[in-house]
Amino acid sequence: MEERGFLGKLAAIVPGLAMMVVTLYLLKQVVEPWLAGVAVFGQKGYITKSIGLNYVLMSILVGMAYRNLLFRGSIPGWAAEGFRTTRLFIKTGVIMLGSLYTIQSLAKVGGLAIALIVAFVFGTIFFVMWMGKKLGMDRSMVGVMGAACGVCGVSAAIATSPGVKAKPAEVALAIATILGFGIMSMFITPPIGRALGLSDYQFGAWVGTGILNSGQVLATCLSFNPAIAPGTAVAYGEIWNVVRVISIPFVVFFITLWYWRGEAQEEHMSLWGILKSKFPIFVLGFFGMTALSSFDMLGKEGSETLHMLRDWMAWIFGIGMVGLGAYIDFGEIKKAGGAPLKIGVAAGTLKLVLSLVIILLFIGKEASF
Repeated sequence: MEERGFLGKLAAIVPGLAMMVVTLYLLKQVVEPWLAGVAVFGQKGYITKSIGLNYVLMSILVGMAYRNLLFRGSIPGWAAEGFRTTRLFIKTGVIMLGSLYTIQSLAKVGGLAIALIVAFVFGTIFFVMWMGKKLGMDRSMVGVMGAACGVCGVSAAIATSPGVKAKPAEVALAIATILGFGIMSMFITPPIGRALGLSDYQFGAWVGTGILNSGQVLATCLSFNPAIAPGTAVAYGEIWNVVRVISIPFVVFFITLWYWRGEAQEEHMSLWGILKSKFPIFVLGFFGMTALSSFDMLGKEGSETLHMLRDWMAWIFGIGMVGLGAYIDFGEIKKAGGAPLKIGVAAGTLKLVLSLVIILLFIGKEASF
């Protein structure tokens, strides 16, 4: 009976899961390569590189279309069990995400860059927490907005969401806010940089710190100086940006503790109590993968093992993103109101302006590394 029960549950998962897998396959293997070849303003790949419309974002959008258009607001019974595996895929992907980072990468950038980026990352998170409390936002929404605004948008919001039990609609709001602000920043920062006479190093440091999405950092640097070579804006921007990205595991750990500390206040739970009963195991897995990567236990950069691991991660994350989109209800987004937008614009503007001031005051025109 138990075996038949298990097989029955497994069979119930197949239809919805198959739908997510097929959707991802078409987006990743067919649609994204086609978009990469489309020329806009005379540039091939403009849509995927500048706007950041890759298979991950398309997976979320298609999932949203399933929920709100095809399924008319509710996932049908035949697909429900398969779509419920979404959280498992996301958590597994977050654990594997740890393999992208190493502690050694921090040492290559320099103390000043690290200090500035850490200050801006956590300063932005504290600002979002303060403003979120003032506006009466849910702690889960504040958590994903803090990660999205503090680090690099999409990846940070997704990595943090399971730890703070964020709803799919909250993750979608955070991502939409960050991408919208980033697109605006892409158009205004290059003219400002030229008007102020910023060098490639200064401009790269500015947008690598101040713009909230990694793909948009790349596009903005190329807009300032289209050359791709050592010593250009894109080279420096990506160096500063990668340090910010490396902070993701620490941000996830910090925000998850903050979230559960607030949830446990009424129970007078200690820090150890939170770690024992509330802290999600997947975050420890994330740190474990980072440690393995730091000691080359997953292979050297460029190795077949790491290539295979990252390929699996792309598929696992992608499947989870289709499911994530399918749990985003436009009605829930409407209920959330304009608070996330206010926080995103305020945090993004403050970060962009303050980072420019710091660059002008303390960063010379030539790189120190």
